[in-house]
Formats: sequence, C-alpha cells, structure tokens
Amino acid sequence: MTNNNQSHTISKKLSIQVCLDGLSFFTQNIASKEVITYKAITFEQKVDPASLLQEVTTIFNTHPELKESYTKVEVIYSNQLFTLVPKAVFDPEKLTDYLKFNTKILATDFIAYDSIETQDIITVYIPYTNINNFFFDIFGAFEYYHGMSLFIKEIVEKEVQQETSRVHIHIHKNSFDLVVTHKKKLQLANTFDFYSKEDFMYYTLFTLEQLELNPDTTEVFLTGAIQKEDPLFELAYTYIRNVEIKETPTSSIPTTDYILSTLL
Repeated sequence: MTNNNQSHTISKKLSIQVCLDGLSFFTQNIASKEVITYKAITFEQKVDPASLLQEVTTIFNTHPELKESYTKVEVIYSNQLFTLVPKAVFDPEKLTDYLKFNTKILATDFIAYDSIETQDIITVYIPYTNINNFFFDIFGAFEYYHGMSLFIKEIVEKEVQQETSRVHIHIHKNSFDLVVTHKKKLQLANTFDFYSKEDFMYYTLFTLEQLELNPDTTEVFLTGAIQKEDPLFELAYTYIRNVEIKETPTSSIPTTDYILSTLL
C-alpha cells in the first residue's frame, strides 16, 4: 500500500483460506510481521464450487481491505479434492491419473501440486479454477497451496521423535483433516465429512482401529473449530483418553484458523 508520502510505504501481505463453508483472511506487515487485520466469515450452509464464487465476490465487495495493494498474496484451498503421491514415483504429466480414482474430475478442472520436501511426498489437488481466476483478476500473480500440505508441514516440523504414533486432527465446520505421524514421518493423511459428533467419533476410531492404535494410550491433538466445552470434545474424551486441544502459535489468529496461521 502506497501512501501519498512515499517515505511511509508499507509492504503488506494478504493470506486467505478458502473452504466450501467459509473464508478467512489476515493482512500482515511484512517487515514487522504484525498482523494488521484478521477476519473469518462462515457461510450459512456449505456451498458448491460454482456458488462459492458468489460468496467470495460478496465478501470482497463488503471488505474493502481485501482490494488494497499487497506485496504478496497467498491462498490456501481446504477441500477433499486431493491425494498424496510418493515423490519417488511422481510424474507431473500424470496428475489426472493420481486423482481420478477418488475425485470426480471435470474437463475444466486445473490440477496443481505442492511438494512436502521433508516427507518426499507430493500433494496433488484441484484448486477452484473460478476462484483462482477471480483472485488473478484482482491481484495478478499469487501463491496458493492445499491446506493439507501446510497442515502436514506444520505438524512434522514441530513433532518430536516419539516411539509411538500421534494423531493430529484439524476440525472445520463440516469436515476434519486427520494426520497420523510416527517419529517425524507421515503415516496417514485424510479428510472426512461429518454432520454430527457421532460421525466424527466413528471416522476417528475407525482410523485408529485400521492402524492398530489403542485409543486408551494414543495421543490425539485437536485444532480448529472446537473448544473444551463442546459436546464434540466431551465425546472424544469419552473414547480417547489422551486427547487435548492445541493452541495456535500466535494469539493474533484464533485456534479455529490453525492452518491459516501457518502462513504467518
């Protein structure tokens, strides 16, 4: 953003997270790393990718700070349109082949990928093309990632080399990301839809069972849209003895936006 007085030029960054049930963002002074603005907008109900553009357009029209000039713009796409591929067998010419067995791919879809260097894994995913085009029209070039890539990176970088596996769950409004690590190595990563606390427990316990992890001893860490007084946490604690809610790395971004805070 350039003021009339050129000596007061401030380099700012805009970071946005896009989901089918909401959008959140923060602006940051690049030099001082101070968070200037943070906002989260939740949709009344989960939308489809076509309707998402209408929601995003409305948000941009009602939040003028989103249309300011930024030195850097980063976007996170949090959706289920992804798969993980070992780097050793990854071929950028075969992106469609990696996704076609678990994701419906349209002719108009653009497929992207992130590299998780510490794990030698590639996240292959579909960003929302209409949203990408919308952002490009406003900002020009920008960087974008899949939320699962950032979630895995954040966990592994701060993970200690435990002798047992640890489970990390990030909860959105109607879905949750589940990652299992062991000695700083990824064992599993998946995303599940859920519409009740019972759905959440079913998928979580089923995953533990498949990996032969004991819910009485396995450490489970929760982030995202959950608090200790939530019925979801109470039910989780009934079945999983070592479960706790992790705090966000900074007080500037709440726990609900743990993944967005990785861009600070």
